[in-house]
Amino acid sequence: MDKLETAGNNTTKPKFGDIYPDFGSEGGVRLGTLVAIRWIGISGQLFALGLVAFILRFDVNAEITVPMVLVSALLNLWFSLRSDKNKRLPDSQARAHLAFDLVHVAALLFATGGLSNPFCVLMLVPTTVSATMLTRQSTYGLIALSLALVTALAFTPFPLPWDGQAPVVEPLFLTAIWISLCFTLVFLAIYMARVGRESRMRARALVATQFALEQEQKLAALGALAAAAAHELGTPMGTIMLAAKDLLTTWRGDNDTRADLELILAEITRCRNILSELREHKKAGVGEHFTMMPVAAVLREAAAPHEQRGMAIEFAIGPSANFEIARTPEIIHSIRSIVENAVGFARSRVAVAADMSDDVLMVTVDDDGPGFDPQIMRNLGEPYVTTRSPRPGRDGGLGLGLFIAKSLLERMGASLAFGAAPSGGARTSILFSHKPDL
Repeated sequence: MDKLETAGNNTTKPKFGDIYPDFGSEGGVRLGTLVAIRWIGISGQLFALGLVAFILRFDVNAEITVPMVLVSALLNLWFSLRSDKNKRLPDSQARAHLAFDLVHVAALLFATGGLSNPFCVLMLVPTTVSATMLTRQSTYGLIALSLALVTALAFTPFPLPWDGQAPVVEPLFLTAIWISLCFTLVFLAIYMARVGRESRMRARALVATQFALEQEQKLAALGALAAAAAHELGTPMGTIMLAAKDLLTTWRGDNDTRADLELILAEITRCRNILSELREHKKAGVGEHFTMMPVAAVLREAAAPHEQRGMAIEFAIGPSANFEIARTPEIIHSIRSIVENAVGFARSRVAVAADMSDDVLMVTVDDDGPGFDPQIMRNLGEPYVTTRSPRPGRDGGLGLGLFIAKSLLERMGASLAFGAAPSGGARTSILFSHKPDL
């Protein structure tokens, strides 16, 4: 059911995806972020090697480990000096950076005891970073590389740096370390990927909500401008019309000039009619974007763009709901999105009703379509949750319509509820605990 990103049936209206095509998408990590993370890793590696070598006086295979750290430092220095740190890397380049870090850490561990080295937990870092920033494909690839490298660490010929004979790690315990690292790698990467993905989705959906509200506010401002123009142009148009009538009445010259005067009078009359139409259909007064309107008028205005889509939209306003409420962009856009969703999945009719009970204004939108999927009923209103399967010739959308409507309504203190219509199909209810007179 939820197939819309913004309300309205104007095909020229800008869509959120056209303005923010890449917002919230996976990938696109900044080079400076990876450089900073690598500097932290290099500093930690040098500190650990210095501590073990000079304080504990253990053999750290300096002829192998120090050049490894220097190679990473030189590479990072090159990126710091020669590249734009604000540049967003393609997913493939970011994956290559993290793969290098992963191999670098594995090589250091391989030369200092492998899985018997307590710092083997650092193998979790590059994959975790990938899970929070890159695409799932990149993360899966780094998980596979991590598992291969962790397995290789179990067969290192280099002993753990120690004073004298290094402790012997029993094969069973070594196997347990290998299993725990592999399990943690997979679990942590999947967990962080899921959390990061949901965070990006919600951020994108919240920006889409703000975008939708801005569009409604622009429409309201445009209505105010049109009404002001109609008001200001009315007087000069009337003067021109009177002058044209007087000229036409008193004209005694040639017929060609009379025809021109009649044409001028006809066009002026047409302009006056257009201005009158603008005044009648204005959505806001001059300097006043949020006007008070009857509940029925607000509902009809919100549903108006969808009344010409071959679906009957019926209105039922209870006697207790016969009062005025604030016509705000939030209310208009929310109801319009819900009605459009209902029209998109209804078979023949959509019913919009309003009633007041115990100081609660309830607006319901019913359709005679297939209804909500019970399995995801409790998740309705979350971003990117589609509620019903698309029907032939109608797309299912991205699941932002109900999220946007719910966010806008909750901002006003209202709530959104979902269920089944008495006659079958779906019912979406908007509950206002007080009259929306913001």
